[in-house]
Amino acid sequence: MPWTFYNSNGEALVQHAESEATKAEMEAETAVAHFVPPDLVKNSPGVAKAWVSIDADGTLASPDYNIASITDTGTGDRDINFTTAMSGAVFAVGGTSLGDAVFFRNTGRTTADFRIEVMNSGNTGTADVASTHLVLGDQ
Repeated sequence: MPWTFYNSNGEALVQHAESEATKAEMEAETAVAHFVPPDLVKNSPGVAKAWVSIDADGTLASPDYNIASITDTGTGDRDINFTTAMSGAVFAVGGTSLGDAVFFRNTGRTTADFRIEVMNSGNTGTADVASTHLVLGDQ
């Protein structure tokens, strides 16, 4: 059953026939005349592709999204592995600490993972501090 988008003045903008958006349309943000099923929402450029909460000891705090595992490779040094890989090695990783004021240094990323160092507040070395991270990019 077709339906129509209207603006606030009641003018018809886009008529929609019941067809599903494709992954390419979602990535290009051109799926205006199609519906987006829940399994394709993740392909929108502005939607997080992964998020994780990590305990101070470097272990995965549950829940998470699209994270297969974390490898604690030393004090404040963490390798975070995706369940579903990114389509390229260029993506954004944001993070916050859950405790002392620290900052993060991205020390590597591939389509399968990203690696961060949690730096202490004085920037004199790494620190084991709980943190959360969010990944944006193309998957």
